[in-house]
Amino acid sequence: MREDIFARMTADTRAVVQKMQAHAVSPPPNADFVQLTRDGYRQVIGLAGDAQEVETVEDHTVPSTPAIPLRLYKPRVEYNDTPLPALVYFHGGGFISGGFDTHDRPLRVLANASGCAIALVDYRLAPESPFPAAPEDCFAGLQWVIEHAQELGINPSKVSVGGDSAGGLLATVVCLMCRDRNASRPIAQILIYPDTDLAINTRSWYELDFLHPAQSRENKLSQIAMYVPNQAEREQPYASPLRAPNLSNLPPALIITAELDPQRDEGEAYAQQLRDAGCLVTHTRYPGVIHGFYQMGGVIASARAAIAEVGAYLQLRHTGAS
Repeated sequence: MREDIFARMTADTRAVVQKMQAHAVSPPPNADFVQLTRDGYRQVIGLAGDAQEVETVEDHTVPSTPAIPLRLYKPRVEYNDTPLPALVYFHGGGFISGGFDTHDRPLRVLANASGCAIALVDYRLAPESPFPAAPEDCFAGLQWVIEHAQELGINPSKVSVGGDSAGGLLATVVCLMCRDRNASRPIAQILIYPDTDLAINTRSWYELDFLHPAQSRENKLSQIAMYVPNQAEREQPYASPLRAPNLSNLPPALIITAELDPQRDEGEAYAQQLRDAGCLVTHTRYPGVIHGFYQMGGVIASARAAIAEVGAYLQLRHTGAS
């Protein structure tokens, strides 16, 4: 089975996995799991390729308790002072890691590819700030961008949300929160290999979690326990959107999954449930690639293709929005 999985990888993905496995080491006794995870996740920065130039990078603060940092990337496009469409983005990192540095390079590429302003929300992380801190910060970030669109140079009627992995889950939850709270809604949702069910009991979790120790089911369960310490709360829709009893009246979705990703099945199940609820869904499964490939555009060709797909989808949705 494992040999078959390696055979199904793209050549560039196989090279990345072999390098990760060769450099994997057992943590020392009594190691700080959170710090090890955060330090390890930053290693993805070097796989993203060179940082593209964008028009501007602006740091803002969403006034909340506590305040939420937000970074706004504006693309290098000719827009003649016309307000830009925007994507409010939530980074991945297993709910306990990630931030401006881990997602800077892919989002620069996406800003230029889509012609959108990209607003990256630096939401609070677990275990310091467990659920529901992260989704509340992300909801507040989206609402602030829409409310302050004019001063940010953004068209408030053309704002989407998106995220990868844990950030993909947060994007789904923000869409639910906007609907449930009768708040300003995004016009599209971009979900890149999203978490959708914190039970993580799908077949793909048991088949594919061996590819790298950092992406094992055991590690994921440890992260989830920090993010949502109360096990009963993990079944709530704002924690596990796949369990939401009602997914109607949500914005159109682009869902990207990876063939060799432990989170593949839950992302694809969410795509089907959205369709069943009447949501317009575009789903692409990228063959032969692993979880996290979207951030590896410097070494994996499929990452560059996926960013181009997201950019084209955003252009389509924003062109069609009123």
